[in-house]
Amino acid sequence: MPRPKGSKNKKSSTASTPAAITVDEINSKMATLESEISELTETIKSKKAELKELNKLKVAAEAAAAEKKAEEDKKAILDAVEKSGKSVEEILEMLK
Repeated sequence: MPRPKGSKNKKSSTASTPAAITVDEINSKMATLESEISELTETIKSKKAELKELNKLKVAAEAAAAEKKAEEDKKAILDAVEKSGKSVEEILEMLK
């Protein structure tokens, strides 16, 4: 059964009225929030700097790992050539 016409959900006027707050209380809350914001801003700056340094270290570590892997691959290839008993020229001819 539909609602009768004009019976909308209405908000009570007592719930929407703010509590009486003085200007001094508002100013003190504003000052507190501004100081918290400045502290958080400094924290963010330091964390961003730390993240930047970690990114630099990561790049350096990845480069070192890639270089080490290349050396290991080179050594493995040379060992395989040595085990095969063929000369480098013979292997190059086989690859062509």
